[in-house]
Amino acid sequence: MKPNRLIGTSIIILVVALGGDVTACKVPVFRYALERWPADHYSIVAIVDGELPGEAAEAIKTLESTSKSDVNVTFQVIDLAKLSDDELWSVEGIDDTDQAPMLQVFYPQRDGVRKLCWSGALSAVNVNAWIDSPIRRNIVDDLQAGVTAVWVLVEGQDQSRNAELLAALERQLAIATRSISIPEGVIAREDATRYMKENPGASMDDVLRCDIPLQIKFTIQRVQVEDHNELALRSIAGQWGHQVSAPYAFPVFGRGRMIEPLAAPDFHDDSVTTACRYMVGECSCSVKALNPGVDLILKADWQGKLGDQIVMVDSGELPEPESVPIPAGRDTRTTDDKPVVANNSNGSPGKYLLVAVTLFAVLAFTIKLKIG
Repeated sequence: MKPNRLIGTSIIILVVALGGDVTACKVPVFRYALERWPADHYSIVAIVDGELPGEAAEAIKTLESTSKSDVNVTFQVIDLAKLSDDELWSVEGIDDTDQAPMLQVFYPQRDGVRKLCWSGALSAVNVNAWIDSPIRRNIVDDLQAGVTAVWVLVEGQDQSRNAELLAALERQLAIATRSISIPEGVIAREDATRYMKENPGASMDDVLRCDIPLQIKFTIQRVQVEDHNELALRSIAGQWGHQVSAPYAFPVFGRGRMIEPLAAPDFHDDSVTTACRYMVGECSCSVKALNPGVDLILKADWQGKLGDQIVMVDSGELPEPESVPIPAGRDTRTTDDKPVVANNSNGSPGKYLLVAVTLFAVLAFTIKLKIG
């Protein structure tokens, strides 16, 4: 197995190791992520050079309209004509002013570092393709309805390989659905007051924060080769971590959290089931950055769907429940002309424990491959 494939598979082992902490809250990872992890923001940058042609001007208007929509992006306009020579050198991803106008999309920052995901023509068509798409709308609908995770299958040119991967994915998801169960001890929101009074030692971390059904259910969305509407899905998944060749599949859970894709050669008997066990397992790490994956760009009103009230009870001492609003998350959209300096490195969580567990997981998986 090639090193990049080994890393792609061993990350599944890593997430299971992280999910096994005895101090974990009972709420499954997928539901914890849905209720408590605001979506990370991408940065979309429009690079222009003085006066705009009609198509680029329309693209800028489309970008500006995103500030009024529920999509996890910030946007920035950089006018090269207004920059000094030193500032021009600091603009990422452009070697000559003749390349303007240009559209760039950067992944969310990790440890203060941004990675360039995609660049192309500055057009309203490309802007709209990044902001929303039919399959991503289906993903939002499923997640907001209580689906555990949506598995996205990105197809390649070889239809026989596509069919094989789809069959393997369907088979393994059926096994996962039958063999995995919701952790015991999850407390429904409406039962919190009574339960906490009867069990003073119980943790509020085990209480659900909304009334969306808690269930084990997986769906599949297929991205076909000729589907040009899904430019963003292909780019985000294909460039994250190690680059993968289609066909490949990846799960999306929470508010659009994507785990690193599994290419067809990396599929084995329990690869999908192992990933599903992580998502359904008890949440042992509330720090989002310590969990694997990256968020997709999704146009979704999570706040409106989940509601803005949760029940808070102080170990049964309060006669009535007290409600507090769920924070909506921060909005950092900007339109200034400061140059963007980015780095084509993923960065890392930067936590020694995570690094140690990762190395151990890779070593263990390598030994398993050699023995097998």
